[in-house]
Amino acid sequence: MTVKHLFVIPVLCLLFVGAGCTTTNVSSLTPEEAAASLSFLAGNKLVTRPTVLGVGGKIVGWLGGEEEERTVTIDSWIAGEQVSLSWFIKTQVETEASKTAQQSYDAQYASSPIGTEIPEPPEPAYEERVVEGTIASTSIKSADTLMLPEAWLEGDAAEVGASLIWLSRDAYEELVSTRKTKVSLGLFDESLLKVEDATGRIKSVVDSISGLLSSVTGSAQESIEAEEEPVDTDSFLTLEADPDWGEFTLLVDDVRTTVRVIEAKNAFASYKILANVDNPLILEIQLTPLSQGNLELLSKDGISEGFGGYEITQINKKAAP
Repeated sequence: MTVKHLFVIPVLCLLFVGAGCTTTNVSSLTPEEAAASLSFLAGNKLVTRPTVLGVGGKIVGWLGGEEEERTVTIDSWIAGEQVSLSWFIKTQVETEASKTAQQSYDAQYASSPIGTEIPEPPEPAYEERVVEGTIASTSIKSADTLMLPEAWLEGDAAEVGASLIWLSRDAYEELVSTRKTKVSLGLFDESLLKVEDATGRIKSVVDSISGLLSSVTGSAQESIEAEEEPVDTDSFLTLEADPDWGEFTLLVDDVRTTVRVIEAKNAFASYKILANVDNPLILEIQLTPLSQGNLELLSKDGISEGFGGYEITQINKKAAP
């Protein structure tokens, strides 16, 4: 083996594996078999991470979102009926001393005259903080509203009427048999059915298109009549599945596993749902700007909110050693 080869091999390992030449085992199950095998018991864990534009990791932070992973433990589980969860996020927060040092620096040098020798600003210092909580639902059979991890409150939360990060059993069966069902994220989309101003905001998008067409055809009267028609909000909430099965890859007990999923979307989000009637876990969701009522995307915060979401990267069923 030449010196050139000795140099190239470690570089390729770093590029494709991350560090060293360690490899990840790959499941021998078909996607259909892998999806069917994913059932939960108390003590099982899963890891979620936020995404922006369907991508997780550092890019989330660059685009103004929170990038910390959330570890979720299944405390109790009755398939298709109810679930209780505990969760935690380890995050880095700036220390009070660091904030004080930065404020002092700003006060001293922010308005200094030209020619003043200004030292380098103080390096920020961080400490680890653990945010944790619990949440439960007895409505995962029939609920038509989800409650995404971003909305879970710190501390012990009361039982909620949403199905959390599972499609309800009823909605899953309807989606499989008809390719359509109705789902609310409990965000801006849910308010469409209740708040006139919000409905009008969505209606303005439709009206702007109608108005443009009317200006081209000269049918001003048709545009006026269109504005008087109520918006069919159900059509915005209706989730429609692709005609073919999809696939999603994650780690299951540290084994790289590809599972069968249902890929579906409506006006507010796109979904990848585990193809398992007893465990229709939403493995990935990517929001659209309408989900937050956020139609202004010229800032990093606008992008992270309007195109945010999450993905499940790991499921751990084996007990920790």
